[in-house]
Amino acid sequence: MNLLPSFSIWQFAIAGAIFATGPLIIHLLNRRRFRVVHWAAMEFLLQAVKRNRRILQLRDLILLLLRTAAVLLFGLALAQPFLSEGDSEFNGTQPLHVVLVIDNSLSTGYQHLEGNLLDRTRQQARRFIDRLPQGSLISLVPLAGSQRESSVDPHASREHALAALDRIEVVDRAVSFRRAVNEAQRASQAAPNLAKRVVFFTDQQRGVWNDLQNIAADPTMPPMQIVNVAPDVRENSWIASLRVQDGLADVETPTTILVEVEHQGESPREDVLVSLFVDDVEVTAKAVNVEPGLGRREIAFEHIFGKHHPEPGRPAFVPVRVTLTPDRLPADDQRHLVVPVVTSLPVVFVDQFNNETEDVAINRIGETRHLRKLLAPSFGTRENQSHLIRVRHRSISQLDRDLLADARLVVVAGIADPGTKVGLLREYVQQGGQLVIAAGGSFNPSAWTSAAWQNAEGILPAPLLNQPLGTLPEQSGGPLKPFFLATENLESHPFFRLAGISESELRDLYSEPFFFQAVVADVSDELVERVRMAEMDRLRTTYPRPSERDGSKPPTDDPPTSDASQRWLLWESPTVAQDEDQVPAVPEEYQRWLESTATAGLPRVLARFTDADHTAYLVERSIGRGHVVFVSSGLLSNWNTIAQTNAMVLFDRLLRSMIESTLPQRNYDSPQQIALPLVTNDRAIAVSLTRPSREGIPESLDIGFIRRDQLGVTVGNPLQRGLYRIAARKRDETTGREDDDPDWELAVTVNGPASESDLRPLTDAQQAELAEHPRLTLLAEGEPINLAGAQTRGQDSWWWLIFAVLILLACEVAVLVLPVLFARRAPSATPSTLPSLPP
Repeated sequence: MNLLPSFSIWQFAIAGAIFATGPLIIHLLNRRRFRVVHWAAMEFLLQAVKRNRRILQLRDLILLLLRTAAVLLFGLALAQPFLSEGDSEFNGTQPLHVVLVIDNSLSTGYQHLEGNLLDRTRQQARRFIDRLPQGSLISLVPLAGSQRESSVDPHASREHALAALDRIEVVDRAVSFRRAVNEAQRASQAAPNLAKRVVFFTDQQRGVWNDLQNIAADPTMPPMQIVNVAPDVRENSWIASLRVQDGLADVETPTTILVEVEHQGESPREDVLVSLFVDDVEVTAKAVNVEPGLGRREIAFEHIFGKHHPEPGRPAFVPVRVTLTPDRLPADDQRHLVVPVVTSLPVVFVDQFNNETEDVAINRIGETRHLRKLLAPSFGTRENQSHLIRVRHRSISQLDRDLLADARLVVVAGIADPGTKVGLLREYVQQGGQLVIAAGGSFNPSAWTSAAWQNAEGILPAPLLNQPLGTLPEQSGGPLKPFFLATENLESHPFFRLAGISESELRDLYSEPFFFQAVVADVSDELVERVRMAEMDRLRTTYPRPSERDGSKPPTDDPPTSDASQRWLLWESPTVAQDEDQVPAVPEEYQRWLESTATAGLPRVLARFTDADHTAYLVERSIGRGHVVFVSSGLLSNWNTIAQTNAMVLFDRLLRSMIESTLPQRNYDSPQQIALPLVTNDRAIAVSLTRPSREGIPESLDIGFIRRDQLGVTVGNPLQRGLYRIAARKRDETTGREDDDPDWELAVTVNGPASESDLRPLTDAQQAELAEHPRLTLLAEGEPINLAGAQTRGQDSWWWLIFAVLILLACEVAVLVLPVLFARRAPSATPSTLPSLPP
């Protein structure tokens, strides 16, 4: 037993000790309060004073001790002291503070004969709660979150704790041991005067323990018992991903929808039915076989979204769902996606000519012609064609804000010098526009670097060297020396992957084009480091740390001011602009923010050539809300032959992906919350949300600022997989009545991480590390949770300290009052009792 007490709130004990010195200081000051003056006429009183002096000194000393003790004990009472004991046998007379960390991630929905794994957790938790001593406090932590209001504040009764336990449900999120430790530490801060028992209920999924090695050395980790609720048999099939190959769809060409199915188990599954639903209507299905072990299958569906009619330039969002034949974990046998269906999105193409001066008959062909035909092919002479894009073919001199205001993408190729249009194009990209710059034609690298690099403040991702790589065929004067695309890392980027095409076939596909000439971009490590340092300096100037900002502006309750005067794009980029309110105030966090933000704006090489220097072919860089991609070779046959090969599909994927990045986000991966801007600026509306788990039961959403200059609504705790529908209805401000028909609707999807469906148990190395850790106890199956451990006593001693303070105050009153009372009752003094005066 530790004889030194511990304190629940130790600050009060220190404060009490400090204030207890107050009476002593006052006593010492009062001793010198009067100035001694010798007066001969008063000498006859000295003997009377000396007789009472010792009595007064004794009284003052008693008052000093009483007052000092009262202040000190009052501080100790506020600090709530208690005594701690080391590990010992369970003492049923002492209450405990129990923290139950419940793994309620997706994998705990795995079903067995008695329900699912979360039901098994509830059963073991109930048995443990029933064994707790009277007066124990119980904190319940749903580790993956909860749709209902939850708190780590302890429950004072078993009934309340059991009711809260029954309210915990399986949610579509993953968990980690790091999060379990953090939540246990946070919950343990409540009731510090009680001994702690932390219990972690988990299905021992391998992914939960990936960060075990980093946490093992944490000295603040509380002792924890780990209860295994894993199933006896671990077999599961799930949909790992659902995506559209090109990111978006149009209404005329078939859209490829890719589904990845994974299986984990000792036995195969045959004739698993994979069904595709569009707008909740099943449109097709395929039966597949999955192999034992950890196997993966990719299934491709083709679908034409011809029944949907989006407005030109505005996407329509169509819900798509894929399902599997159900198994023991039904929650991951479906996946949802909202597909953007577009038509006639404005795209600006800039090259040597424009739509009036280009003439194929006389070989006046602009550098962007192949890209225009790729995204907007001709299907005959119909006038009502609904192509993916609306082509705007212009020359560099015709660029202005009006032309770019509604454009999603700008392609500049074969231009010798951008001239004065660099500033306009940079404004376009900073607001969220997408820009492709390609060589070819009369492209002049020296003029482009001079006008468009501007020490990383222009539109080029990297500066260009004057000397190109290779020679054009008409200038070679000898044997051609072509070079090729390097295929080593192409498969790792989604731009280069194709459904149903193996890696060897992809290498053959991208090895077809011959390249004769390319511009050399300087993407050396030295250049990248200079750009990073310059970007960090710019961020420090533009977004200083909050404590370093000018505080001369008084605070205001007005709504955030909009930067609309600086914006001229007619559509809103889904990429969130940097906001001063998002800048961290803590120096260490601010430095990390600077580094990560600056790194995000560095040039990145997407593809290279096979020459000795591995010259960059595609270079990407983020500028503001938008992106710039530089293509170092041309797009016509005198620079290369890519337009005559199937490798041209690379640019189809690239441009479609860049267009998709300008569309509003509608698909999420189990976030904490979803902030959605209003479709219109009308605030006289009522917005409601219908969750997938509560079909037909809408809940109201409040309208507010989701960003500094953007009104919207926030969907909190989107923890269930599926489709979330948001509807807005006009509301009469006078009567408060809402229209029956919605003014606008939108849908978003939420899907949890596919890794949560992998039920493989922790590895032997992880299990050995758990067994050896001094603060972790891995309970065997059926082993009861141990209540023995550290104990605390004297939690209620603060009541006795308060009682002692009251007694001390009563004693002080008695010391002051009793002499006065006795003096009043004593007989009056006579002259004979006075001391005789000296002669």
